[in-house]
Formats: sequence, C-alpha cells, structure tokens
Amino acid sequence: MPTELLAFPPAYTVVGAYRLWHDPSIRAPVVAKLKHATARGLAVGAAYAVFGWGVMNWVVKRFMVRGRVGERVTVGAGSLALTVDLVLYTHIMWLLPQLSRLLKFFIRKNLRIARGRAYNLTLTSRRKPAEFWSTSYYEEWAQPPQPTREEASAWDSRKHRVKWVSWMLWWPSQMVIKQFILFPLSPTLPLLVPLAIAGMRALGTAEYLHQPYFQGKHMTSDQIWRWIEERKWAYRSFGFCASLMEGIPILGLAFSVSNRIGAAMWAHDLEKRQHLFAHHILQPLPPSQVGIFGSGNGLEITPEVVEAEKRIEAKWSSRPAYIHPEAEDDGKDTPTFSAGPPPLPPRRDAPPAYSETEASSSARPQPPTLPPRLPPRPKA
Repeated sequence: MPTELLAFPPAYTVVGAYRLWHDPSIRAPVVAKLKHATARGLAVGAAYAVFGWGVMNWVVKRFMVRGRVGERVTVGAGSLALTVDLVLYTHIMWLLPQLSRLLKFFIRKNLRIARGRAYNLTLTSRRKPAEFWSTSYYEEWAQPPQPTREEASAWDSRKHRVKWVSWMLWWPSQMVIKQFILFPLSPTLPLLVPLAIAGMRALGTAEYLHQPYFQGKHMTSDQIWRWIEERKWAYRSFGFCASLMEGIPILGLAFSVSNRIGAAMWAHDLEKRQHLFAHHILQPLPPSQVGIFGSGNGLEITPEVVEAEKRIEAKWSSRPAYIHPEAEDDGKDTPTFSAGPPPLPPRRDAPPAYSETEASSSARPQPPTLPPRLPPRPKA
C-alpha cells in the first residue's frame, strides 16, 4: 500500500472492505469463525420478524404513528425520493436495529475473535518481522503539541466524553430520539441520526482501532496523546467513516471486521513513515508543512525519499515475516498457520524391522493353546 494514501485516511475503510471481500487469506478464516453463529442468529432473527410482525405493527399504529394510519410519506429528495406507507416505513426503521442487535448477541464472542484475527492476518500479509513493528516512537513534528494539565488528567483517566455524549450514544436513547422526537417532525430526520452518532464516536473509534498498534510500539500515554493530537483530523475522518459504516444495521457487523483491516493497513503505512524519520531520511516538519492530517502536505516526498522508502521496504521484507500469536488457530473450524511439530528422531535402540516372511507368519491366526490333559482317574 503506497504511503501516498496517508493524505486521505478515510480511504482505508474502503481498502479494508475491499481486502475482506477479495483476499481469501483473510476472508476464509473470518468466515469460518462466524458462519455457524451467523446462521443461528439469522434464523432466530427471521423467526422474530415473522412471528412478531403483528405485535410490532400494533405497537407502531397505537403509539408511534398515532392516528396517521394509511398516510404515505416521501423519504429522500430529488431523484432519490421514495414514497412509502408510513406504518411500513416506521415498522422497518424500528425492526432493523433490533435484528442487528439480535444477530450481534449470537456472534459477539466469535465476532471479537474474528476482528482480532482480521487485524493480525493483515499485519502478517505485509510480511514484516516483529522488529519492524516494535521500533521506538519518533517525533515527526518540529514543534509537537504539549498537553495542558486538564487534558493530561482527562487522557489518563480516559474521560473523553461528557455525560450527555455518553447518554446520546446509549442505544435506548437513540431509539427514543429517533422514534419519538425526530420521526414526528419529519420521516427523513431519523436517517440523519447515524451521521451525528458517527461524528461523536469518530475520535474514540479510531483510537480504539489503533490500540494494537500503540501497544506494539510500546508507546506511553503521553506519546499516544501527542500522536493522536498531531493527527486528530486524520483520526476523526477515519473514525467517522468507520463508525458510519458500522452503524448500518446488520451489514455494519461485517464492516466492523473490515475496519480492522483498514486500521491495520493504515498502521502499516504510518510505521513505514516512522522508519523514514528513524533513518533521518525525513526531518521533523515545521508547522507550515504538517498538513491538515498531520502527516505532511506531500511536498516532502521527493524522488530521493521514494527511493529510500523502497530500500527500507526491501530491507525489512527480506527477513522472516512476523506471525502474531493470535493469528494462529484457536478453534476447530479455522485453518491453522503452523505446519505442526517436527517428526521425532529415530530411536537408536529400536529393534530391527521384521521381514515380510516374519510379518506374514506373525499375522496368521494361531490356534489357542489348550491346557494339558489330566491323567485318567484310577478306579476305586
């Protein structure tokens, strides 16, 4: 993946989805881990939707549309406008998030394993040794930001959100806002809620997706804060797209896996850039050259830098690739990466092998050995 993609970090979400769909080395282990639980969840969700349709329809007519039964609404605008029945539209808007949460309940454990496996398999596909990922943190800004006392305290305690934001991100609150506040105003307004939710989750989502990268580099809390602060708009844009994709009902569960792949690809390109600073090929950037996403404005990438990057890539790619321990098999339904233990050496004191004649004679059934006959009993 060329580092030029660092100029637009949201593109890594598309890269992750593309690799999950087209790369069998990543798709096969992920599908193998999720297919059985997904089938059970979809079956239960289909039964819930079919058998609960009447009850939900009654709730929609009784409490949500409130006397507007039979009314038709227009969703969208312009050429994308669509006229649908109000009751049906409300029913579907209420049902899809429930089906998504029901499916997530069935696959939550396997989904967590599949996400980590997708991230680790993506790192393995880059064919870099462990030393490539464990380099020290190198400052890329000539004037790095310094946290205030309040920012440092909030970061150490991980209190990134105020209480009202946490309340807004709670799914019952979202349902109440969409169905009972925004929907009576306009049927189109609930469709805009995912945009607001993605905006509030953007920075936290991107930071969470790069936690394995920070742990691999052994970065301190202060270094992580400075790293994200320098690239806050890159993390906000990537996190916004990732959160928006994960907010799509049902399909968002698949995007939650592909976003791990995109985050791993982004981490790989960021680490390649770190090596340019480690080898003093690039010098810390002045404030006028950091760019909006914190990784330069592209003017520092000269032909000499490109050639040096290729040499560094060839240097690290020639070493044995690093396979993360979590990328190995942890279940019976997933192929393993290891070839198994080596065969045992031959025993020196082993008895000689039988010949074919001895083997055939030993294989013949032998008659049972009878006890010796007793002598005849003397007559009295």
